[in-house]
Amino acid sequence: MAFPKLSKSARWKITIIALLAAIVSGVMWKWPEIEMWLFPPPPVITTPQLACAEVQGRSLYFNGIALPWLEKFRPDLLTPEDHDPASSRRRAFVQAPQNPKLFRQLDRQFRFDTLVLVGDPSNYQRLLDHLLEPEQDKRDFRLVYLDHWAYVFKRDATRVWQPADSEAVRRRLGKVRARDQAAFLAMAAGKMLAIRLPDAAKRWLDEAQSLDGRSPDVLGGLAGYKISIGRWIEAEALADKALGKNPESIPALAAKITAMRATKHHKDAYLFSKRLNELLPEEPVRLWQHAQLAHEARENAAEIAALTRLVALAREDGRPSAEYEFRLGEAHAFEAINNAEHARLALDHLRLAISDPMLSAEQRKFAEERIAIIRERTGLK
Repeated sequence: MAFPKLSKSARWKITIIALLAAIVSGVMWKWPEIEMWLFPPPPVITTPQLACAEVQGRSLYFNGIALPWLEKFRPDLLTPEDHDPASSRRRAFVQAPQNPKLFRQLDRQFRFDTLVLVGDPSNYQRLLDHLLEPEQDKRDFRLVYLDHWAYVFKRDATRVWQPADSEAVRRRLGKVRARDQAAFLAMAAGKMLAIRLPDAAKRWLDEAQSLDGRSPDVLGGLAGYKISIGRWIEAEALADKALGKNPESIPALAAKITAMRATKHHKDAYLFSKRLNELLPEEPVRLWQHAQLAHEARENAAEIAALTRLVALAREDGRPSAEYEFRLGEAHAFEAINNAEHARLALDHLRLAISDPMLSAEQRKFAEERIAIIRERTGLK
């Protein structure tokens, strides 16, 4: 079949139309990202201003992530010591989310009536679990508020928060786009998962998916739900979709790492952990997980680097470091067979660990045995 010969001007017109079609196609493909840049989410979605407005009390405990937001939205609730980075009160507040015993010491000292925990629950999961323990004598604080950014607890509250209460919070969002409603629902569902309410979380995630099924927040939230019920393969697939749209999605990276770790893909989990660690370089919980993943992947240098930073951060904050010292001593001991410097460092850290009364009896015995072996093999004292 013969095709008609086109004039030069006709070829130019076709070329221009093809280029415009390609540009339009590219814009449509990237439209979600372009729309996010042109019309960013409102502050009620991107900040904890709703939770901060909810907080009332004469004596307030807050985690470290909450401080800059309270300074912005509720400076009236803070004491002069809260504003002072060198104060013992502020340092102790930073430590308490990973040390419920310290939190109780602070509570005896300050008699808190309100607690606010802001940000990713993994940063304060130990304290959150402690506050939700079923024993009645430990349930002096009760959850009274939850949204996509925060939890609020009140001492001796007569009524405990219920999932239906979040509907009132949704109304406070005002008129926001479906995309932003979906982000709110997905993030709030993550908070529900952290306090072990998977059914309520799934209902909100289903609604979020109906509003914006392409959202990285929604896909990452669904991955987190699949993690909570042990569906590792499905969780990883959802995390991959979320990361395809936003490579820096923290919930998706966390879900991806957890799923790969559960399926024994330790090397891959470690590689993704490196990416997450670059986004959250100074968070102790994240560093601790990274050290564990490095150990499982046999990346000893990376394990030593993470544990060394954990020890330094704990010393700076005045937090207990026995567990970190013990693990760091073990990591150096792994390299100590043919390396005198690693042997010396292993002895140093193991001795620091056993000098700390916080170290468990089992770990103490193991560390003492390891010290004896290293001394015998190397002649070090």
